[in-house]
Amino acid sequence: MADESSAESRGILDGFGAYRTARPDHHRDLLARGLVVLDTDTLLSLYRCTPQARSDLLGALRRTRGRLWVPHQVLADFWCRREAALSEAEQVTARAARALRKAEEQAVRGLRSWADRVSLGPEELPVLERVLRDAHEHVVARLTEATRQEAAVDTEEDPVVADLDGLLFGRVGDPLPPEEHRAALTEAAGRDRDRVPPGGEGDYLVWRQVLAEAARRGRDVLLVTGEAAEGWWRLDEHGNARGPRPELYEELREVAGVRLFTMRPDAFLRHAHELLGPVVREESVDDVERALRQANTSALQVLAFNFVEVFLTRDLIPDYHSGDGHVVLRAGDAGGRRRAFLVDPPFAEPNASVKWVARLVRTHTETGGDDVVVFPDRPGDRVLDGLANLGIPVMWPVGDHWAGSDPARERGWVTT
Repeated sequence: MADESSAESRGILDGFGAYRTARPDHHRDLLARGLVVLDTDTLLSLYRCTPQARSDLLGALRRTRGRLWVPHQVLADFWCRREAALSEAEQVTARAARALRKAEEQAVRGLRSWADRVSLGPEELPVLERVLRDAHEHVVARLTEATRQEAAVDTEEDPVVADLDGLLFGRVGDPLPPEEHRAALTEAAGRDRDRVPPGGEGDYLVWRQVLAEAARRGRDVLLVTGEAAEGWWRLDEHGNARGPRPELYEELREVAGVRLFTMRPDAFLRHAHELLGPVVREESVDDVERALRQANTSALQVLAFNFVEVFLTRDLIPDYHSGDGHVVLRAGDAGGRRRAFLVDPPFAEPNASVKWVARLVRTHTETGGDDVVVFPDRPGDRVLDGLANLGIPVMWPVGDHWAGSDPARERGWVTT
């Protein structure tokens, strides 16, 4: 017979605290007395914000400085990724410039084709061509200028480094001792093999240091993370973040006896504004959200600039829309629309990825449309088979060319 006294002492949230909805009083207590932990993506997001949004986010963090703490591994990852974050804007600008050049040539060809069919004086065509080329040149020059102004590789001239140095001085954890570090790497490999979050050596080292600091301080933890994937978050079926991973919540309760809360930097700004006073501007919240979306789709943006060529070879200039984990390129008229869904599903599990991609495609389906899904790399066989069973074409880059599934070849998306 079961122990009734033990059963009576448990409630429906015992062991399931990660599913509890965080309320304003929880947030107020966290900002006043909790341990506020920043991750690498939050620090790097400062490079993608406008100067105004960066100032507001730093101001909100200063209001909680007495509770701020950064694991040593977060800073190790920050310095490893900082120059890539700076060069990311230059790479995107260079690809955008190339795409604009191609669009310019296509526009000039269209102008000349039009001029051949109408009565246009011979002196007018060069003038119109010059107007087109000057407009493109002006846009490319402005993109390059804006990118150069933001990129300060020299740490002595980097305002983000200067601000973080002042904000985080005395708020950074120690590295793990060498023996503990080696043991943690071994444990990370085992957890990754057994699919125990968080995944990857770097994330586990961060988590290991958070566990130790939370146990030392005995305070609830607010992890401010710019990541949107399932390593830290409990995701719903649409890939939306709903709270901390239950496994992480319970591990922190077991090790340190405290609770885990997760929050995106834009949500942190919003709550700081509501609970600490009007320290931020509303547009700054929107800009930080945009910066995080850009960070989470930066690889897809590079992929998008490459994939534009597939449209240009068909004399189509696509429009561009980005969202969490996806970018959509679209061209053509209703009934004959061609769409490319460039995706990075937030789920590691293949079936969940297939469902997420299929739902995304169905959301934009139009009668007579022609859709293809593009991955940054070749997806696994289970994902390919799952999407093929749904009749969804799939492509991925291979060097300077594109490979794809049978449906992609049958529909003419892959021509080589």
